[in-house]
Amino acid sequence: MFKEKIVIVGAGGFARETLDVFEASNKESEKWDIKGFVDDNPRLQGTVLRGYPVLGGVDWLATNGKDLKAVIAIADTKTRKKIAEKLEAAGVGFCTIIHPNVVMTPHVTVGKGCIICAGCILTNNIKIGNHVILNLDITVGHDTVVGDYSTLSPGIHVSGINTIGEGVFMGTGAVTIQDLTIGEWSVIGAGAVVLKDIPPRVVAVGVPAKEIKKIKG
Repeated sequence: MFKEKIVIVGAGGFARETLDVFEASNKESEKWDIKGFVDDNPRLQGTVLRGYPVLGGVDWLATNGKDLKAVIAIADTKTRKKIAEKLEAAGVGFCTIIHPNVVMTPHVTVGKGCIICAGCILTNNIKIGNHVILNLDITVGHDTVVGDYSTLSPGIHVSGINTIGEGVFMGTGAVTIQDLTIGEWSVIGAGAVVLKDIPPRVVAVGVPAKEIKKIKG
């Protein structure tokens, strides 16, 4: 059986959780040949993490990754975009990994380079962009769009007809009501309850969520 040769970008806590997703998937289908991790922290390079080597940094993967597929297990949205663009320019391909216990109807589309962790439920007419992270126990309601590079932290509940813009970061336990938009590159604080549209490039926190500062760049 053909197996995809994959490398996990990042060697921190979420990278280990992403490895959990690959290993759970392999129990179902033995689809993945996990080659190891890459990380730009020089202290991690050459070490072994959960039995897999840290092969080098992102530059190593850009040089040696033509026959590999990558997934970027780094929660910071801007960092993930920067790495994805660098690897794509170098000809590195990307895989999407979905935990086998995720509940997802056939009416959901998922882009490349995504990580969808255990316990997530996605209903119908949902579009998940490229390089999106859906962490543990997230629900996403009907007719919702999640933009490229967004990160949804554990325990988030996104109601129907939401548009979550590119590069949005949502903290643990955040909740949205139906029919709203969160603008690109905004940050929603942990436990926030979003009751109205949030503009691009702001930080919004609280119940209800209110803008507390703008994000430059």
